[in-house]
Amino acid sequence: MKTEFVVIDLERLEELRQEIGEEDFLEVAEMFLDEMADSLAALQATTGGAGPDVFHGLRGSALNLGFTDFATACTEAEKRALDGQPVDAVHLDWLYRESVKAFQTELPADAA
Repeated sequence: MKTEFVVIDLERLEELRQEIGEEDFLEVAEMFLDEMADSLAALQATTGGAGPDVFHGLRGSALNLGFTDFATACTEAEKRALDGQPVDAVHLDWLYRESVKAFQTELPADAA
């Protein structure tokens, strides 16, 4: 199996820090992470497939945190859902978790 490299847009992370301040950054990041985790859990539990709006929302949160690869995968999932095609929720969940791991390396040591 090919190992994929997950890309985090560090410039976007810095923009977010500048926009909201370092003090609020961790709280906002946690909010986005929680929203994405909840959406993915609901997606895993759905038997009939999710609508494109779920993937659109995931993409928005992902872009806010600079989860470039995950956002791209959400865009593709949204297109598939619009076309009535199945979406690989397991892959999306994996890519989210890998993105979180890469993201955590960018957090201050006392935030982990």
